[in-house]
Amino acid sequence: MDHLEEIRARIGIEELVGSYVQLKKAGRNLKGLCPFHNEKSPSFIVSPDKGIAYCFGCHQGGDIFKFTQLVENVNFPEALKILAQKTGVKLPEHAPLVANQRLKTIEINQWATQFYQEKLEANPPMKNYFLDRGLTDETIRKFKLGYAPDSFDQLKNFLAGKNFDKKDLIEAAVVSQRSIADQNTYDRFRNRLMFPIFDHQDNPVGFSGRIVGQGEPKYINSPETPAYSKSLILYGLNWAKESVKAKDMAIFMEGYMDVIAAHQAGTTNAMATCGTALTPQQLKLIQRYTKNVCFCFDGDSAGKDATFRAIELAQLSEVNIQVIMVPEGKDPDECIKKNPAAWQKAVENPISVMDFYFDFALSHFDSKSIQGKRQIMDFLMPVIKTAKSEVEQNIHLNRLALELKTDTKLLWNDLRAMKGKKIAVQETSATGPKGREQFSQEEYLLGFVFSHPEIYPEVAKGLIENIPLDPNTERFYKACKTVYTRESFIDLAHIKEELSEEDRGRVEVLGLLVDEEYPDFSEETRNREIRKLIRAINLRNLTGIHKEYQYKIRLSQDPEQTKVLLNRLKETSELMQGI
Repeated sequence: MDHLEEIRARIGIEELVGSYVQLKKAGRNLKGLCPFHNEKSPSFIVSPDKGIAYCFGCHQGGDIFKFTQLVENVNFPEALKILAQKTGVKLPEHAPLVANQRLKTIEINQWATQFYQEKLEANPPMKNYFLDRGLTDETIRKFKLGYAPDSFDQLKNFLAGKNFDKKDLIEAAVVSQRSIADQNTYDRFRNRLMFPIFDHQDNPVGFSGRIVGQGEPKYINSPETPAYSKSLILYGLNWAKESVKAKDMAIFMEGYMDVIAAHQAGTTNAMATCGTALTPQQLKLIQRYTKNVCFCFDGDSAGKDATFRAIELAQLSEVNIQVIMVPEGKDPDECIKKNPAAWQKAVENPISVMDFYFDFALSHFDSKSIQGKRQIMDFLMPVIKTAKSEVEQNIHLNRLALELKTDTKLLWNDLRAMKGKKIAVQETSATGPKGREQFSQEEYLLGFVFSHPEIYPEVAKGLIENIPLDPNTERFYKACKTVYTRESFIDLAHIKEELSEEDRGRVEVLGLLVDEEYPDFSEETRNREIRKLIRAINLRNLTGIHKEYQYKIRLSQDPEQTKVLLNRLKETSELMQGI
């Protein structure tokens, strides 16, 4: 058994997909929300029998290797490595695991992380910064915190000793050059406390360096590299993802130290964006693990603004939103150190988005003055307007009326007079045609053949020969005919041998399509549906040919050719009448 087959034997498609998507039983198959595009009704189907997962909404999916490539946004060698790690399969030495720049960048970052860790251990005053911030040795090791020495070339020389060339080090952004014309390079991070940044697969993809002492900029972050895209990475998710699944909740924070302190305090489902505002891609990533998110940003005005932006963005996604109010200090890290019990209570009692808006409005504007009441209304009424039902709106208006000491009916009048607030529609990642209506009748008929190979003789007999089929499916029918003529039965493995690599996956998808569309068909009902498809295909194709002959007859100036065309037109008409 080669390593590919051994991986297939150790992990089923349903187990793999189930670690990313919540699946429910649907006949012989499983069903869930697609991880590749936003949807409200599940159209992502997993077939343990066929070993594939496929979305009939965005037309993405495949076997365990293709699914891993798509869901992790990696190429085949990287998907192979991920699955080998999941299943404990040892890959052969020649497996092409460092064949691209992304993997080389990750390898460089692994050595750089080790270098920074060793320098921290060798420099007690630098390590004391983390210890004085309340971190333990265990936490420092867990998050692989380090120190970049005040040197222009120590890391560069260390990595050169590992046989990495200058071009790779520049590409990985661990060294810099002043310009392309300048051949000299120098360590990007110097005299900084280092926070390695990992992707959710535990690969080091970048770094953030905090200056020692005073100076600007306070933090330097890795730029975009082949391994690091800030909009896709959530700091701490590699350590948090199992806890996120177990607690069914993800907590978003602002800073690296906030996340580290939270994990040390037992809030192990915390993570942070990497120096950027929250992005749709990060929200999509977290939805693999949970539909519930909490925002816990700093208590200052910048933190409040960040919370507003995050809520507005998250409301466009299929997530449930809450807010953790930091009870003491300006950020979670400070609160955890000052009052761990208050922190734990805040985590266990997050508030709703509407509570957060009310809390902000009532603490920033004077509810006793006319001007303050107007400011509170201007702030809260548009938010209340977006509530999903009038029942919810009424609850919030009653609360607002109580705070402003006014009549709810008056607030209702103002609310109805407001123009509806437009909510932007989030773009999905689907790029291809959408919906099952995109499948042709020929494809549905092929799906029946691939799901029930014993029906092929009836299909072959029913389809009128010498009439061209849909160009997208004709090669599949030819493959079926070739195999049946040679072997007197249909074998899907042999059909795949007649097709290209891309078309082989289509065989499984079309079979899955029929399994999903006709899950409970009796043999009699199935055969009736097949006959209807055959009739429709024949009639449509004959109609097309009939029109083509009519057109050629009108253009023909050769009596003999016209005679031949008229005979063919007559034959086609008779066939159409017989259907």
